[in-house]
Amino acid sequence: MSYKMPKMEHRFDINVVGEETGIPWTGTFLYRRPTLSERSLIEAMRARLSGDLRTVDPLIDDFNVMIAHLRWTLKEYPEWWKAADFGGNIWDRNVIEQIYKKCADFEEDFRTKLLSGNPKDVDTKKTDSDSLSTPA
Repeated sequence: MSYKMPKMEHRFDINVVGEETGIPWTGTFLYRRPTLSERSLIEAMRARLSGDLRTVDPLIDDFNVMIAHLRWTLKEYPEWWKAADFGGNIWDRNVIEQIYKKCADFEEDFRTKLLSGNPKDVDTKKTDSDSLSTPA
């Protein structure tokens, strides 16, 4: 069956210098909105990383939220991202924050357009099936 659905992907570039290391990080990423199954996997990973403890430092908990979300939603990325354990082995928090912000901005824009009530506001693509995304 063919139908139109809202655009679920966003390609973006980053070019940021690490605040701690001074290393320049550049690359192109493809973000895909998470499915319900992926949302479950994101939360499970976040809980595993944080130990689901209330005593986890808020900055670490935020980092864990970002890493878990990016692990399941970035479908294309530079080789350095994969080599750095999908962001887990990077010293520069600002790099993770910038990548996460690009994804969060897309989500916010998507919701704003979707809730505007104007179907023309939402970019659409024609698809032949409702295929699920695959983990990175």
